Amino acid sequence: MVTTDPYDDGTQETRRDFTANDFRIARALDSLLISATSINGDAVSAEDIAARVHTLRHLLKQVGHDV
Repeated sequence: MVTTDPYDDGTQETRRDFTANDFRIARALDSLLISATSINGDAVSAEDIAARVHTLRHLLKQVGHDV
């Protein structure tokens, strides 16, 4: 069975789909950040996870997501 990439078929994500995903992405990042800040006993790991979440949010904003 051959799978096709929707981008190869010329079907691209619409701007509406793209921005609809922003809400889901923002919620996931917020959830990760809450989890990271609730880590007790290992402040270094908590700060590392929080920094990675902030980096992901920054990178997503650079490609046009409103997160």
